Amino acid sequence: MNNHLKEPQIHKPSGFRRAGSSFVFIVAMALLGFLAQFQWIGHIVIVLYVAVALLTRRSASEMFTLALISLGVVPVAIILANWLIAQNFAAYSFMFFVFGMVAMTAELQREIKARK
Repeated sequence: MNNHLKEPQIHKPSGFRRAGSSFVFIVAMALLGFLAQFQWIGHIVIVLYVAVALLTRRSASEMFTLALISLGVVPVAIILANWLIAQNFAAYSFMFFVFGMVAMTAELQREIKARK
């Protein structure tokens, strides 16, 4: 009856799509790490990801998930006797934890401002 009174529907990406983009990112970072074996390339990729994540207001939990995944790569690299990759991904996971805390602080600041 009252079709003109319906609220417009906002399209939000599904959890699967968001998880898929994080999975693609971690696979790309792993390929860069395994192929290039230069830690600075991974640092640049992470900083670019964090900049985009902060600008698009992505959840801090995504960064913590990426930190956990990159931390999980460390024992795999040790089992494969590739110590350089293990060191790189340990550093990457630390960066994700730090930037996750920055993102969480930004989320809390936005929440506090919204309540005022």
